Amino acid sequence: MMKLTILGSGTGVPLLERGSPGYLLSVHTGEYLIDCGSGTLRQLIRAGSSYKLLDAVFITHTHPDHIGDLIPLIHALKATPAFRRESPLYLYGPSGFKTYFERCVTPVASTPRHFNIEVLEVPASLEIGDLSVTTCPIRHSRQINSVAYRFEMAGRSIVLSGDCDYDPAIATLAHNADILILDCSFPDALKITGHLSAGECGRIAAQANVHTLILSHLYPVRPEDDTRLAEAKAFCRADVRLAEDFMTLD
Repeated sequence: MMKLTILGSGTGVPLLERGSPGYLLSVHTGEYLIDCGSGTLRQLIRAGSSYKLLDAVFITHTHPDHIGDLIPLIHALKATPAFRRESPLYLYGPSGFKTYFERCVTPVASTPRHFNIEVLEVPASLEIGDLSVTTCPIRHSRQINSVAYRFEMAGRSIVLSGDCDYDPAIATLAHNADILILDCSFPDALKITGHLSAGECGRIAAQANVHTLILSHLYPVRPEDDTRLAEAKAFCRADVRLAEDFMTLD
């Protein structure tokens, strides 16, 4: 069984009700973070888990609102009193992630003494025990690379886009998925390059034939969130929901 907990359904705009992007995937073989924006470690504790339990972190891209707690995570694993981690921490990211880590993370976080950090640019597919991970590059920013993830176990599947613009590759990755979580930064009237609008999310969900569509990465803009729901539902038959912090999906 897979359980996904939304730790942050917001963006880089600080809000009381929505944290920066972060998702916790729990399976019987481990605990995995997908993105870790500022405040994710505290959200983990509030959700009943802990940074101490994490086996790996999957990064969609290296914009600050998706990676802000990566250095604090490494520091916490090194500095927590009466706790000594010995198992490796695996960090996966898009092309260029290793260079980013070496230039921006290592000089600040330094190398732990008692456990290894394995930094990997995620391949098109990999197996972690019973968990299958499939990825595809997506369009978001000209300056950095971005990747979407599909997690599968025992015939069930969850897909997370990260930040992205309209891209048929996401529909291909999400084909027949049980749950698709998409960047729905804005309603259609406020569409900007590099991010999906609500109607585009609905179109992708329809093309992919997904069961449930979760609209996340929600900027605090008007019109209200009901507009996002209506615009997405106009294009697909999926069960469409707005993401909320601490929402769980089994």
